[in-house]
Amino acid sequence: MRQPAPHPNWDFAIKLLASIVPGSTGYSPDGIRGHSEEDWSPFDVEHRDMDEVEDELLGYCSDLVGPLVVVNDTSYASYSYRRGPYFVDSSELRDFVKDFGSRVGSYMMDGHVIIVSPVTGIVVMVQDDGFIAKIQGRPVMQVDY
Repeated sequence: MRQPAPHPNWDFAIKLLASIVPGSTGYSPDGIRGHSEEDWSPFDVEHRDMDEVEDELLGYCSDLVGPLVVVNDTSYASYSYRRGPYFVDSSELRDFVKDFGSRVGSYMMDGHVIIVSPVTGIVVMVQDDGFIAKIQGRPVMQVDY
C-alpha cells in the first residue's frame, strides 16, 4: 500500500523550527538541537489524570505568545492521515489541548508533543516516555496584537 504524501505544511514548519533552533531537522526530540540531558525533567504521562497532565503542559507554555506550531503523534502517523503540524494562536492553546480528543479522536499526549513559539523562540518538548524540556531558541517573528 502506498504511503500518503506528507502534509503540505511540513516543509514550512521544519524551516521555521530550523530558523528558531539552528541545526534542527524535525519535530522530534532527536531532531531538535540546543538541548541537553540537564534540560529534561520528569513528566509522568501514564499514571496521572489526563487533565492534570494537560494542565502541567499548559503551565510550561504559559509564556508562549503569538502563533504556535504544535506537533504530536497525529501530525505524522499514517493511521491518522498525517494531519500535519497544527497552527494555533497562544490565546487558544488551552482550548486546543483540552478539546483535542473530541476534535481529532486521539489524546493530545499520545506520543511526543512539540510546541514552538516563533515570537518568543521557546520550544516545549514532551517525550512519551515521561520527560519534558523547555529550551530557548531565537525569536524569529513579531506580532502586534
